[in-house]
Amino acid sequence: MHASRTTSAAHRGGLSPLAKFTAVAGIVLATLSLAVPTAAWAHDGTSEALIFSIDEGRVVGTGLVEFSALGLEDTSGDGLIDATEVSEQEATVATTLVDTIRDNVTIAVNGEELSIIGAGLSFQSTSATTDTTAETETDANAAVDASEYVGVAFATSAFEGETNEIAISWSFSSPSNAILLSDSDSAVLGHLNDDGEVLFSLGTWATATSFLVQGFEHIQLGPDHILFLVALGLGVLGVKTGRAAIWPAVKLVTAFTVGHAISFSLAYFNLVSVPAAIVEPLIALSIVAAAGLALRRKGGDFRWWIAGLVGLVHGLGFASSLSSLGLVTSEHAVALIAFNLGIDLAQTAVVLLVLAVAALLTRLLPKGFEIIRIIICVAIGAMGLFWTVTRVFGL
Repeated sequence: MHASRTTSAAHRGGLSPLAKFTAVAGIVLATLSLAVPTAAWAHDGTSEALIFSIDEGRVVGTGLVEFSALGLEDTSGDGLIDATEVSEQEATVATTLVDTIRDNVTIAVNGEELSIIGAGLSFQSTSATTDTTAETETDANAAVDASEYVGVAFATSAFEGETNEIAISWSFSSPSNAILLSDSDSAVLGHLNDDGEVLFSLGTWATATSFLVQGFEHIQLGPDHILFLVALGLGVLGVKTGRAAIWPAVKLVTAFTVGHAISFSLAYFNLVSVPAAIVEPLIALSIVAAAGLALRRKGGDFRWWIAGLVGLVHGLGFASSLSSLGLVTSEHAVALIAFNLGIDLAQTAVVLLVLAVAALLTRLLPKGFEIIRIIICVAIGAMGLFWTVTRVFGL
């Protein structure tokens, strides 16, 4: 009986073993998250997507392919290929290039397979698209502009009639499984399945669903965007609990969403253009600010209009995502609405998930949740500070 009272007192006076374990695990995970190399520029467009377009009754495709798959050789022995090596071997490879592409790429329109009738090579260094900080090099000779991929372009034979359905099969090894298909009226974005195949249909509905899914999935490419939303939710939880936290969180997310949509749309139509060197550090600073307010239990000070202003900045960060694809479509309104709706659904899901997990932890660990909340806020703030420094100095 005495031992039971002692145990109960221990629980009242401190954290349970489970809460302590959770807190320690949180610290370890936070430390590991800072140790893992993270891209300084977290908003990355799908610039390495395979691009297919319908032009005058033909399908024209471009994409990045491992150079060895085309018969090219690394003559320098560095495991990569550069523009000089491509130029020296281009004439030799040209004789077999069309056949090589035919062996790896199949295109069918309305169930009828088209023949690939022409192809060409171009050197495209992937470092230029995946590492925007490379421009900060002070010594131009410090790095060789080389890549493991080579750009290919090809065209099919002509077909007649409307384009109702397009099936594409791609067995080349490429840096991205995303495929953009466009014509003069619409554009859809899809992904190759495990068998390297994708089936497209074009039209307003196809454009809307494609951009909706892309907007939802695009949140994954913006970890800084997610961390800000998590900090926003934790800030509300610092002053509100349970159902009382839902409405303040909804107001902040709604204001953030509106600001995000406005700046995104303005940038999409090139009405506003702010360099990434300015936008990205500001996004990182917004994470630090949100985490700081949440840590000080002043999430209520994060007014709706402040969330809206921060949304304006984050929207500029995402604006390059669509433009990097080189979209040419008359369905601008449909694409924008669907893409923004997809992003908004995803970010709402993130905040709701934070509130749901918090409610569960509060019930399971009533005295340990606040420590967990503080640990997460510190980790988010540290990551935001890390991104700020790396983005400002281009590290």
